[in-house]
Amino acid sequence: MKKLIGIGFAAVLLVFGLAGCGSPSLSVNHHQLKPDGLAAVIKGQSRYKTINYQIDNGKQQTEKTHNHHFALTIPAQAASQKVTLSAGGSHQTVKIAKAAALTTYSNLQKKYNQAITASALSKTDQKKARYLQAQSTKLKQQQQAITKAVATAKKKLAAGNAAAAKDLQAQAAKADRLKAQAAKLKATSSEVTKAMQQAQKRVKNRSLPATAQSGIHNLVTTSDVTIRTNTDQNQVIGIALMVPVSAMKDKARAKNFAVTFSILADSVGANAKKIMHDFQKQTKSNQTSKTTNQALHSNGVDFQVGYSTTTLYIYMTK
Repeated sequence: MKKLIGIGFAAVLLVFGLAGCGSPSLSVNHHQLKPDGLAAVIKGQSRYKTINYQIDNGKQQTEKTHNHHFALTIPAQAASQKVTLSAGGSHQTVKIAKAAALTTYSNLQKKYNQAITASALSKTDQKKARYLQAQSTKLKQQQQAITKAVATAKKKLAAGNAAAAKDLQAQAAKADRLKAQAAKLKATSSEVTKAMQQAQKRVKNRSLPATAQSGIHNLVTTSDVTIRTNTDQNQVIGIALMVPVSAMKDKARAKNFAVTFSILADSVGANAKKIMHDFQKQTKSNQTSKTTNQALHSNGVDFQVGYSTTTLYIYMTK
């Protein structure tokens, strides 16, 4: 009898042992990964409820498993990364390739905010702003030419060329006329500045903040668009533009998306007009087919388009 009990107990232990063998202590699907979109996703299995992981020499972090599986989202960076995972005494290492930066955050923030503010100006104020910019550039060039001509005339005068005195008088007259033009331009500048300030208030919720934390964060969240960035220090590694599918069916909301998309594309150096044309062509094609979206490209920038039942996603990377 005791022998039978012993055999039965051993059999039970064997069953539990075999059940445990079905789930490894720790394994990963791939040991080498390339970022996709804003991040790389490490997938694996473990029989434990949690696993520990460390990125390079950073602090140790914990991730829960679900039905013995886990998925770690690691933001892409401008340098390669080594992720060390551990569970129950087992260890795995995954290397993530570096990603190219789109631009600096300070450059993105400046270009995007200037453009989104300009888009909120009336057509009249936009015309005034363009005129002011063109005239200011012209006056600056004229001022530089006068300064150069005056320096040349002074050298000639010092060398004994008395005729250079007339050149100095002529340049002085030009400078006076330039001052008069600048004075007239000042009134237009004041009007444009006031209009820009009012426009900034109107697009405050759509503007990028002065700084962005490293990692993946939502920087703009409205009912029409969400702008998410992955930033490594001051380097923008990737941008995700998310739009509710319902917004694409409303003319005004769809326009907000188009403006935001175009400005973001332009801010990272892409040809906004070309990308919008390609995007519209692809969207129209998808209405009659179920083909996988192909990545769009412009000036070294990649645009990957994806859909869920509720949201349109556009990822911008290099």
